[in-house]
Amino acid sequence: MRYPFRQFVPAALCVGLFVSLGLSIWSISRSESYRQQTEAIYGQALEIRSRISQSKEQVARITGYLELAAKTGEQNFHLSQYVKLLRFNLKSLAHLEYAHVFLDNQNILGLQTAINRLDSDLIPVGKTQRGYGSALVSMAAIDNYLVEVASRTVGNSQGLRVAAQIQTDAAHNRLRLFGAVSALILSAIAIYHYNKVGRDRDHHIRSFSMLFAHMTRTRIAALRLFLGYLDARTLPPPEMTEAALRTILELDSITEALTTIGHARAESKPAPLGKLIEEIVRNCKYDTRVEADAEARAVCVPASQFHLLIDELVGNAINAVAAREDPAISIRATVKKRSLRPSQLILTVVDNGTGMSPDLLAKARDPFFSTKAGVHVGLGLTNCAELVKSMSGKLDITSAAGIGTSVRITYTI
Repeated sequence: MRYPFRQFVPAALCVGLFVSLGLSIWSISRSESYRQQTEAIYGQALEIRSRISQSKEQVARITGYLELAAKTGEQNFHLSQYVKLLRFNLKSLAHLEYAHVFLDNQNILGLQTAINRLDSDLIPVGKTQRGYGSALVSMAAIDNYLVEVASRTVGNSQGLRVAAQIQTDAAHNRLRLFGAVSALILSAIAIYHYNKVGRDRDHHIRSFSMLFAHMTRTRIAALRLFLGYLDARTLPPPEMTEAALRTILELDSITEALTTIGHARAESKPAPLGKLIEEIVRNCKYDTRVEADAEARAVCVPASQFHLLIDELVGNAINAVAAREDPAISIRATVKKRSLRPSQLILTVVDNGTGMSPDLLAKARDPFFSTKAGVHVGLGLTNCAELVKSMSGKLDITSAAGIGTSVRITYTI
């Protein structure tokens, strides 16, 4: 049964993973923001409390000087200086840009009233040296304002810090949630790909089984026909005998190649590409040109699979150039770099043989297709394409009659 939605599962899982990771990053940033906010609240509250403490100390000094002056009639020359310092602190406190965060309008209005009392009751005392009684009353009122402001600051700062801590804890909980979701999605992706590998493996096994059946059925039928002639009194024609021998060789070659593939799937031992190419070129009947840089030669590939592929493609090229006076076969290999994605090995086998017309090229991957050129018998391009596909690669064929053929393999490394 086919499930059309299955092809969207990887994309959906990846989107979910990116969204979850994005939310995790957002939670981290929010947590850091709340931490900074908590530190800012602590620092701002500390500054307000420090200014209130300084102001209360100045109020105490001024009150002491006023009581002494009221009893002795002599005014301390420091009185006017402390009044100015107190006025400056109260005005700075009332005009802090974050004062409204910790103080309500009534507290700020009380600070402004205290400043007005300093202007109306305290500053004239330094000039007239009279009115100590009203000045002491004003100082008591100012001290009460400061007590209220200090109490409000402490209460609001604690509330703000608790709220910020709650927000920080909530951000940490969101981070744990999104982290767990990310881990869950990663597990789902791993399970999906594991199952996909199993499905692909089963698909390739079925594909090779069908190909093997297609490739052997007609040949077995030919052998049966030949054996039927042996039962008759007349000997089979020489052409049929030759065809039977060729069919036996083909069946043996097909069986050996498929056996190699089966073992290669289990072992999959890697080897440098350059070593495989050198071994095949050494046994080639034609001079074969190799165009591969050091990086491409050093790439480790599945030895059995690539040896079988290159040998098959070179064998096809030998068949194709057999009738030419200037045969030319070349093997090219290069590594293609890609940004944010794995690099690719590009392996190409090129010949200047007879080539294929568009009609022949369309049949090139058909299991029954054969040009019958030369004596090379192998898996054919159909199985080559399936073998490359089983390694998550791609096989492309370009050919033109009378010009030659180019077979390109793209393999992710």
